[in-house]
Amino acid sequence: MVAAHCATFGIRHATLAPTEPITGASIQAQARTVRYALLADHARAIGAGCVLTAHHADDQAETFLMRAARGSGLAGLAGVRARTEVAGIPVIRPLLDWRRAELRAIVRRAEVPFFDDPSNHDDRHDRTRFRRLLGANEWLGTPNLARAAAALAEADADVRAAVEWLWADRAKVAAGEVRLTVGDVPRELLRRMVRRAIGVVRDAVTEAARDGAGQDAAATIEGDWSSAVNIERLLDALIAGKRATQAGVIASPRAGVWRFRPAPPRRSV
Repeated sequence: MVAAHCATFGIRHATLAPTEPITGASIQAQARTVRYALLADHARAIGAGCVLTAHHADDQAETFLMRAARGSGLAGLAGVRARTEVAGIPVIRPLLDWRRAELRAIVRRAEVPFFDDPSNHDDRHDRTRFRRLLGANEWLGTPNLARAAAALAEADADVRAAVEWLWADRAKVAAGEVRLTVGDVPRELLRRMVRRAIGVVRDAVTEAARDGAGQDAAATIEGDWSSAVNIERLLDALIAGKRATQAGVIASPRAGVWRFRPAPPRRSV
């Protein structure tokens, strides 16, 4: 439909498709990852400076409620960012202040065809249920929820800037290890620095494994690592002065310095 519309008006377009089908759990999340990867690759191929998406205020409100229900922190509640980077390409979302109904009215008046994805009405997906909740309860105030997410995004950006400053001042990275001088750093900043330290160690191990070294350490790395993974038990242990391990990385506190390194390989029985 989109290709035919673009062809009618002489608009350059491309249809992008994954090389393999998307299956298994969390199909929507997997599809989102593949979709952005395809868009980023195409943007680089045609020399585009960024990718624009049509996320709107209703999307933002749904995301806010979904993440609040999961107990997300500041970064999660900040929701859909107006500007971010995905798969190495800047992504800009200029329609976050617009409601879904407003955008539908515009395209209808312009006689532009559009399509409703059937998955948007599939109750197996969390977002569908929250969309119906908002639709049936206008008092929840979709614009206000979207504004709250935007305000949290600003606060999150400030916290990120503080973490960058602290990382440059207090993190020492060498030989695949990270040492953090923690001092009196607030917990939220510690949380982000610890997540970053774990990611740095894991990346170093992965790189060493690619180069044919560090195979024993690589065996300790447990699956994919995400900055959204819960690290509260690890953080509690470190604050209490105890050593702890997470995602194949061992963290050891000593005299105000937290050391992160690959955990030793498991012993076979």
